[in-house]
Amino acid sequence: MMIIAKKYAESLFEVGHEQGVSDSIKKDLDTLKTVVSADQSFHRFAEDPQVSKQSRIEFVEKTFKGVNQPLMNLLKILAERKHLELIPAISAEYEHFYNEANEQQYMKVESVYALSDEEINDIGKAFIKRTGYKRLLIENIINKDLIGGIRTTIGTTVYDGSVQNSLKEISKAVQQQ
Repeated sequence: MMIIAKKYAESLFEVGHEQGVSDSIKKDLDTLKTVVSADQSFHRFAEDPQVSKQSRIEFVEKTFKGVNQPLMNLLKILAERKHLELIPAISAEYEHFYNEANEQQYMKVESVYALSDEEINDIGKAFIKRTGYKRLLIENIINKDLIGGIRTTIGTTVYDGSVQNSLKEISKAVQQQ
């Protein structure tokens, strides 16, 4: 199903990008993902084999009116094919295409204490130079286990400059001797 979600997301992104509405589609998808993920009745409806194709489409038209036309078209296709449960996965995949096109990425910065805005900006600037991204969307997470320093995660890459990691490295080096 993830392959299907990725294909839907890619098509939606291409159309949205061509029409200049990729930003608002992302916002709409973020909202849909949050609402749909939390609503169990939606899941029951989406998976109910007794609900007709026309009823699903009408539901989508009424419930999601106001979203951009490319997204509405996709929602109707999902309703028709009984794939409405893919909305959260499509949203996640869309976000990947959106971030790639905008040369941005999410960055998680773990530290022992809450970092100031200035510290976060400085870290962001350093990693922009290091990674080549134009923008990093930074979240600071408190992790007392680090002892000191920071650990950053950008996509699937981890940069560990924590005291905890340094101690592990020293321990490994000592054990190897």
